[in-house]
Amino acid sequence: MLINRNIAMTILSLSLGSALAFGQATTTPTTPVDKESGHGKGNHSADHGMSSNKGAGLMVGKSDEQFMMKAAQGGLMEVEVARLAQEKASSSEVKEFARKLEQDHTKANDQLKQLAAQKNVQLPTDIGPHKAMVDKLRNASGDQFDKAFLKMQTQHHKKDISEFEKEGNRGMDSDVKALASSTLPTLQEHLRQAQELQGSTRGRTADKSATSGTSGTSATSGTSGTSSTSGTSNATGTSKSTDSSSKTRGENNPTPAK
Repeated sequence: MLINRNIAMTILSLSLGSALAFGQATTTPTTPVDKESGHGKGNHSADHGMSSNKGAGLMVGKSDEQFMMKAAQGGLMEVEVARLAQEKASSSEVKEFARKLEQDHTKANDQLKQLAAQKNVQLPTDIGPHKAMVDKLRNASGDQFDKAFLKMQTQHHKKDISEFEKEGNRGMDSDVKALASSTLPTLQEHLRQAQELQGSTRGRTADKSATSGTSGTSATSGTSGTSSTSGTSNATGTSKSTDSSSKTRGENNPTPAK
């Protein structure tokens, strides 16, 4: 009986020891918490120091991501206003320029989308802060639309060129830098064309004003000439009448001889 009891106690001890060992093995070790950051020491955040609100796996730094986001919204805006200009512009040159803008920016937008997919960057699908400017263009028409459109193109492309030059020189990701540098010449050409069209538009406006002014002057001159001629005729007629009257009075009333 004593031997059986000892055997039972031994088995019980071994069972308890195994249970404790198993419990310790399956318990997740506690990671020390950094009091300042609130994160576990030795752990890294999901975004590895980058913007992570789009999800883990982002492969570019924050500055490169911001550049891609702005470029996407600017590109979408350019395509939208280019289509609008092809409908509303009064000048055939402006419409042709708008067609080129749509083609070039559509191509650039597609290249940016492909790169964003490779870098796990979620690009915006709206034009963002450019909406107010586009709405303003929608309300313009005729020559006023052409002027507003070309002014917007000049201002916006100047900003774009500055941003793309900055990214091409200082960007962190080599692929994003390469995209910015390759797109830059197209933007510079757009700016040149917009400025050139601005000059020709001003010239046409000046010509119209000059033509209107000349027509007004001619009309005034014609009127003045007519009045002057009429005045001369009337004056001559009056003089002749006066002379005739004088002669008549002289004949009827001869001067008495002394």
